[in-house]
Amino acid sequence: MTTPDGYRLISPDRDRSAEMLHVVGFAFGFTVPAKEADFIDRIIPFDRARAVEITDSARGPEGALAAVHASFPFTTRVPGGATVPTAGLTWVGVHQGHRRRGLLRAMIADHFERSLARGEVISTLYAAETAIYQRFGYGLAAPALRMELARGTALRDVDGADELTVTVDSADAARDGEIVRDVQRRLQRPGTATSFPDEYVADLFLDIESDRDGAEELRIVVVRDGDVPVAFALFARKESWSDAGPDGKVRVRCWAALDAAATHRLWSVMVDFDLMGATQVDKIAPGDPLVHLLKEPRGAKAAHYDNLWLRILDLKGALEGRGWSADCDVVIDVADEQLPANAGRWRIRATSGNATVERTEDAADLTIGMQELGAAYLGGPTLSALAAAGLVREHGAGAVTELSRAMASDVQPVANLNF
Repeated sequence: MTTPDGYRLISPDRDRSAEMLHVVGFAFGFTVPAKEADFIDRIIPFDRARAVEITDSARGPEGALAAVHASFPFTTRVPGGATVPTAGLTWVGVHQGHRRRGLLRAMIADHFERSLARGEVISTLYAAETAIYQRFGYGLAAPALRMELARGTALRDVDGADELTVTVDSADAARDGEIVRDVQRRLQRPGTATSFPDEYVADLFLDIESDRDGAEELRIVVVRDGDVPVAFALFARKESWSDAGPDGKVRVRCWAALDAAATHRLWSVMVDFDLMGATQVDKIAPGDPLVHLLKEPRGAKAAHYDNLWLRILDLKGALEGRGWSADCDVVIDVADEQLPANAGRWRIRATSGNATVERTEDAADLTIGMQELGAAYLGGPTLSALAAAGLVREHGAGAVTELSRAMASDVQPVANLNF
């Protein structure tokens, strides 16, 4: 791996966490008060953290950090119900004084190499700037919705919802982290993280005062069927008053529900807090039960946005690790500048929900880039739609339709947790 002159890649120890926070603060434009800055010690998986260190005084103080990144070890649900090992890329930042020097490219190459060495077949992220990561083969695998639901938003009835119980409390990672883990393990929606480390739980429940923007402390709603949790939401309310009276906002950080009854019970609570005028929520798959339960969908003020971006690292491992909704026998020709081991022609034979993916010298039925293959991987954007946009080239009649149907998913993907 080539690092730009004057820099080197290192694995920072926990005692350099303040330096890492300093770099990310410059990259994203924020400052954390010193009394709260130790939060980074709890949420960064330091065994998977990397940094770029200055080695040439002409670039800056020798030994100082110029860029950082880390990744969480996730398992991600994929079509068909299986999970695949995943590197959740996070905390990516290049100090403003070291931009345009190739540091990000070096870090991404390092991330790919180390992730593959750990057996992780895909990398996922939330993109601060979407154009950046498309350069490295990340595709938009999960478009999603965000909504603002007025207080008292009416939902269609669902059998069994009223029998479910609800608790509302201040959020506590030590107490509630296992509830979140339990629900996530059972989620079947592609794109959801079904397992994650302790550092990620700490990150999910992070609630530093300087980040609240005047809102209350982090709260949690848990819906149970008997003693078993079937839904949760992490949220905070921010009060506001107008001439007409109270008009506060509920801001939902993340949420999950295992079925329609749990969805109904959860959202009946989330849109009915005293003194609140609306509930703001995102990470909603376009086909989520919540969308269909709204009696007045126009009032939801729904907007599309990009949710999860996905990069296939190990083409064979990733494609064989997911389920297939139809049989197919298609040869794809793949271009991959960053990971040449993925490039070339591959025959995908899917039968009875499973596929074998092998190299071949046979003529290609279609040509596809890694960005488009990653976009279609979770069964969200279809290959047919990508081909209609001119992003996939078909050489054999019907090949795009055949592969598109095989990669489709009845359950639309979304990532419901931030990272």
